[in-house]
Amino acid sequence: MRYWEIKENIPDIDELDPRGKGQMGMPADISKADSNDLDATLTLGPPYPPEQMDGVRKMQDQLIKIGYSVGRTGVDGKYGPRTARGVEAFKKDYNETGNGTEMTGTALDKLAKVESGAIPKVSKPSETGNPKPFGGKELKALDFGGEKNIEAKKIAEEFLGREMKEQEWNALVRATVAEASPDSKEQAAVMAVILNRANSSKYPDGIMGVLTQKNQFQAVTGTPANRSPSRNFSRPTSKQVASVVDAVMNHLSKSNKTWLNFTANNPKAYGAGTNIDFMYAMRQSPGAKVIGGTVFGNIA
Repeated sequence: MRYWEIKENIPDIDELDPRGKGQMGMPADISKADSNDLDATLTLGPPYPPEQMDGVRKMQDQLIKIGYSVGRTGVDGKYGPRTARGVEAFKKDYNETGNGTEMTGTALDKLAKVESGAIPKVSKPSETGNPKPFGGKELKALDFGGEKNIEAKKIAEEFLGREMKEQEWNALVRATVAEASPDSKEQAAVMAVILNRANSSKYPDGIMGVLTQKNQFQAVTGTPANRSPSRNFSRPTSKQVASVVDAVMNHLSKSNKTWLNFTANNPKAYGAGTNIDFMYAMRQSPGAKVIGGTVFGNIA
């Protein structure tokens, strides 16, 4: 039900440089590629140049929206092998020529037009061979409850330091429902850890990348024994969603902005594929705090 760790910060092997040099990119203020810039080109890494990460994020988001998986980490700004598979499938379906992994300004412009509807989408996008986030199941829109949800989303965006896409907010609320008990302060602290990770260079870039990182959030990605998301993530009730929205409004802004770890504080919560030793390590970590049924803090 809760977060657990087997080994921290080990990147998915498919996202590593074939020569064994994985790199974590950092956000940049300047984007190398914009869909309206026909001279811009996005190229496969590693390395992952900071100046092209905004352009890659935009491209990844558009590819996902029209049906091409870019891997478990989703929109992370890194043009790695899995994103390249999505690019190659898109270029095949829309008759884009040239280097299979290179996205020229012309190709990016076509992608933007397909995403906007100016160019009709193919009826069945080619398979990329990439694993799909959340067990391959599409996240349906949640009934957040009108204006209250809008206010809660703004509070979460202020905590994060940027606006969130609806898909990010949807996944964030689901993960909070699934990883926390109904305790309101615990829910806010769980969401805070996820947002803190999205802002940390130690973890994948962005909320979707953080949530889908392998062996990090049991309720989202499952365990080695069962890779399916939990029911509370896949099918949260309207009451559970409303509880998280209230927690955000009442407690998120006061939550700790340095915590990067949490885990269940009950040994009975640890089953096959989980690591109970992490619970004991968390309890003994400097500054650790128990909120509800979860212990929060940082593991060096």
